[in-house]
Amino acid sequence: VNHKISKEIVNIAKEEKAIINLEELKNIRERIKYSKKMNKRLHNWNFYQLQTFIEYKANAEGLEVVYVKPNYTSQMCSACEHIDKRNRPNQSTFKCKACGYEANADYNTSVNIANVL
Repeated sequence: VNHKISKEIVNIAKEEKAIINLEELKNIRERIKYSKKMNKRLHNWNFYQLQTFIEYKANAEGLEVVYVKPNYTSQMCSACEHIDKRNRPNQSTFKCKACGYEANADYNTSVNIANVL
């Protein structure tokens, strides 16, 4: 699975001539707080392996990989950059308290990670 995912990510980055930004995943298992079932699924996924595959495939294609610290990426609004814990009313929803922007929480976080540079 990680080979397929990493190949697709690198192919998209190559087509777009993009830098690949990845969230620094240190201590991710300690930070994950989902349901028991979801925690089990995520704890069995080898995040490090996926990052390693992305990195070596990107390097082979001459693409840059940047690791982004996760600080506030899930709490920051990708529209106005307002940071507030309350922007996340639940695990899957993002709603900015400042500008009212609404999005899937994972989508909002991924936009923030992509916009780091």
